[in-house]
Amino acid sequence: MNNISFNEDQIDVLKEFMNISLGDATAHVAELLDAFGTMHIPQITIIDASDLSSFINVNMDNNLNYHVAKQLFSGKFGGECLFIINEESANNLGTHIYDIEQPSQMDVNDAVMELTNIVTSSIISRFANELDVEVQYFVPSSSFIKASSIVDKDEMTNYSKVIVVGTDLKFLDQNISASIFILTKDEAINSLKFLIDQKIEELY
Repeated sequence: MNNISFNEDQIDVLKEFMNISLGDATAHVAELLDAFGTMHIPQITIIDASDLSSFINVNMDNNLNYHVAKQLFSGKFGGECLFIINEESANNLGTHIYDIEQPSQMDVNDAVMELTNIVTSSIISRFANELDVEVQYFVPSSSFIKASSIVDKDEMTNYSKVIVVGTDLKFLDQNISASIFILTKDEAINSLKFLIDQKIEELY
């Protein structure tokens, strides 16, 4: 894919908008959980689509099961948001939200989806707002799988490059942590660069 690189100004604006979006998401999640949480400064990386699985799995434990929720969105800025939380954190989430010692699997699944919906909608909506665009959301999907299966390698065969925006959500007192990845693929990359350049012109 031609012209895949981002210059320093583009990266700075992308990070700034993502920081604002993550701040919004953290506030909304903290309100849901009635707890103090943090999100790390986003890591923004451009990689080959074939390397996505190994990139995401760097901080995953292959011996653990993970709840993985995927939210697709489209528009002038489109892509996919992955919300990944391990089994222990998901159970702690269910315990905290429903105030019961041993939540059922249905309780845990519902808690994960509720948190996913808040996180993904907050991040993407605020980011789209910063870019002055609208996005359309698709019905999210969820699965309970091993780390090695988080990325469907067959899906990646249709893409060459992927922009990965990654961060971690942590609520230490509740022992809840999750990873969030926003993936922007191929044709959406140039669209994103164009939108960022428009914002740079407005700012400067």
